[in-house]
Amino acid sequence: MEKTVILADKERAQQILKVLRERIPLREEDFAASRVAKESGDPFRVLVVTILSQNCTDIAALRAYGNLDRAVGVSVSTLSKARVRTIEKAIHVAGLHRQKAKALKQLARVVSERYSGNFSAVLEGSFEQVRESLQELPNVGPKTADVLLSIWGRPTISVDTHVDRVSKRLGLAPAKAKYREVRSSLMQEFLEEDYRSVPLYFMTLGRRICKAQRPLCPTCPVNNLCPYEEKTKPI
Repeated sequence: MEKTVILADKERAQQILKVLRERIPLREEDFAASRVAKESGDPFRVLVVTILSQNCTDIAALRAYGNLDRAVGVSVSTLSKARVRTIEKAIHVAGLHRQKAKALKQLARVVSERYSGNFSAVLEGSFEQVRESLQELPNVGPKTADVLLSIWGRPTISVDTHVDRVSKRLGLAPAKAKYREVRSSLMQEFLEEDYRSVPLYFMTLGRRICKAQRPLCPTCPVNNLCPYEEKTKPI
């Protein structure tokens, strides 16, 4: 096993990102929110698929999104008018379909009533104002808000379970940190121009190698930059 390299945090963070870019093939369109943003340019559609992706894979979220679009259409108007049972049936593949169906229906109603159906209006204003407004919507927490904001060019980093785990094992965030502190730590360590790509690489690393139960440390491209004390050894 390679010897761990000790570097200052910001220098190490940059080196980690450099290695990941060189060693891990990444297509942004493989991520549900990024693909829908590229295909539609519609922030409401991106928000819908991001909600669908909660607690499920991007593949399942995209399947559910496609089913929903064919069944009722993905817009404020169509979702606010659709029956909850119809939405449930369309998004069943994404899991938690009852909760998500109610949330999407409620989301469409709130946007319709509060913003006259114009979801783009939610994204107008200062960064903090927009982030707060997003989190006032049904089923939109910090992570979902940050995914949407990042795609629309705002300076933030989204933190899902993979990003949280990888960040802590790499020593880029405190071991017991909650969402806000992990996000803040990463934003301090990385350059603003890298905010959008950092979570994509960390998610990919977490899914393929830095797994929750048994990380594949011997095959990890940043093993020698990682201070994790419970590294697995070659079998």
